[in-house]
Amino acid sequence: MPQRASGLRAEISETANLLRAYVVQETIGPLRGLGRYVMFGVIGAVGVSLAAVLAALALVRVLQAETGLFNANWSFVPYLAGSALLALAVVLSVRAISTRRPDSSPERASPDPAEHATEDADA
Repeated sequence: MPQRASGLRAEISETANLLRAYVVQETIGPLRGLGRYVMFGVIGAVGVSLAAVLAALALVRVLQAETGLFNANWSFVPYLAGSALLALAVVLSVRAISTRRPDSSPERASPDPAEHATEDADA
């Protein structure tokens, strides 16, 4: 009987170790991959945002320095143009994000062969 109890303990210990390894494999591994994915997304978002702000600033400076049209009473126009450029970038980004993509699920891509068999039999 003592040998059976130690065998049962070994089985329970092995099962617990197997369960722990499975949980780590199925949760921690994918979460690390997701963290990497999110990190690259954040880095990309910061880069694109910085580029948009610098492009708006460049537009303001070009309109101020290279044209003589926006002096005195019209000095606010370059700032409006830069703000409009940033607003356009925001609108285009939101529109691109919210655009619905077609469903590419496997069920819709490859119909059930049984459906075709019944259609052929009816014809």
